[in-house]
Amino acid sequence: MWHQGKQYLEFAEWPAADRSLWHAVFTPAADVFDDGGAGGHLAKRTIEQLRYTYGKYLYFLGVKHKALLDRPPTDRFSRLLIKKFVNWQPATCGAMTVSIYLYHLWLALHYLCPRNDWSWLKTIGNRIKAGTRAKAERHHLVTSETLYKLGIELMDNVLSGDRPLTNWWAQAAFRDGLIIALLALIPLRRRTAASLRIGKHLVKSGEDWALDIPAEDVKTKRPLDFPISGELSRRIDIYVDQIRPHIRGASAHDYLWTSGRGGPFRAGVIYNAVRHRTREEFGFPVSLHQFRRAAATFWSVRDPVNVRGVKDLLGHSTFATTEKDYIMAQSRLAGRELARAVDNLRAQRGHR
Repeated sequence: MWHQGKQYLEFAEWPAADRSLWHAVFTPAADVFDDGGAGGHLAKRTIEQLRYTYGKYLYFLGVKHKALLDRPPTDRFSRLLIKKFVNWQPATCGAMTVSIYLYHLWLALHYLCPRNDWSWLKTIGNRIKAGTRAKAERHHLVTSETLYKLGIELMDNVLSGDRPLTNWWAQAAFRDGLIIALLALIPLRRRTAASLRIGKHLVKSGEDWALDIPAEDVKTKRPLDFPISGELSRRIDIYVDQIRPHIRGASAHDYLWTSGRGGPFRAGVIYNAVRHRTREEFGFPVSLHQFRRAAATFWSVRDPVNVRGVKDLLGHSTFATTEKDYIMAQSRLAGRELARAVDNLRAQRGHR
């Protein structure tokens, strides 16, 4: 239970009182007639992150202050204990990660023990975050247009190359190009992008394709509905009809993105593949979150009057979330307008 390899407690290893309290607070509502726990409305991924960090803190207490595990949660948190917890983190754990841990602890305690004031914990986390040296940000060098162009070129190079579409290198390059081009126009969160399924989320709408993502598959619990341009729809046809069927194991599932190992392309693998392709092209990696910022930047420059529409393009519940990235109505209109802007700009440059 207390070993060096695993620096957190699994939920089943928590004290019984903590497990019971957690279930009461973070259990989602069963239906519209059930209120659920106070934190049950949070996204499943958010609750998982809170549980992991809370488990890390319990592990720390088990190693350094085991007697505290028999006490109520409110007795286990103090400035001194948090300082010890921060100093206990390994050297490989950066200040930004530590600040995220403290934010997650604050948010968990906000729901678990709402009668107590935990603002001091959030303040300490913010101080740690503010003290980190900002990394040189180079994603501002790329826009939705440059990302879309990279995706199209990757696919077109496969189609004009010597390798058949049954070749794994060609399949991977085309698939990665399609991911990049699609997310350049419709910058989904990576878990949503990984969960896309043919016939459920990706549907044929006349000659073209569209994304129809129900609320339960979106972090913010807001349905997303995006049309896909004809140029990209034709390439989706090629992928779905001529490439995907030849990827090993693809016939066993209906996920859009499939790996050569016989299963769906998971979120983390998509993340790594996109970073690899963009690093090869630009000399530095572009993460999927930076695709979202690139879309917001592109819109703010090209159509600043209607920039608030970026909120719906990115699936944010409020414009305040979008403003955090300095930029930023309905998701269908947002997707169509960005796609039209990119296509028009490419067409203009093609005539020069």
